[in-house]
Amino acid sequence: MSSLEFSKNFFQLFDLPAQFELDQSLLGQRFRHLQQELHPDRYAGASDYQQRVAVQYSARVNEAYVTLRKPLARAIYLLQLAGMTGEDISSQHVDGGFLMEQMELREKLESIDKMVDPEMALDHLSNDISNAIKSHEVEFAQAFAREALEESAIACVKMQYLTRLLEEVEQIESMLIDSM
Repeated sequence: MSSLEFSKNFFQLFDLPAQFELDQSLLGQRFRHLQQELHPDRYAGASDYQQRVAVQYSARVNEAYVTLRKPLARAIYLLQLAGMTGEDISSQHVDGGFLMEQMELREKLESIDKMVDPEMALDHLSNDISNAIKSHEVEFAQAFAREALEESAIACVKMQYLTRLLEEVEQIESMLIDSM
């Protein structure tokens, strides 16, 4: 294990192309392979320095895997690799139509408890949001492939909005299940 490996980006760690669409199965295989290579037992007889390097590298591999496995985190990471900062990404303005859709979805979420079947309503809302996220993931992938960074960043911001909303839906679903 050389110090050069620490300079690799997350895609390079797994020998994958730096693109949004990834073969998740291949990512998983390469992750497991690296985990085996970095297993503490393999470094039991090594120097303290080598053991520390192995632990640090293992932590980096884990961070890379988590980032590349999640579409939103992967999109943000790709934009950062392309030179955008977190501020560049979050300062993108989304269109008014999207913001109106967000308000409507939030209103639906707030009125869930007044519905005849809140569980089914949450399920439908969750599906609608998941489908919208997938649509913006496709937008991101296409824009990023064309190197249209601003368009990619806007799709990423939309994914962030929707992901936060989906997390809220899941929290309410969990509370609803717990109250049964």
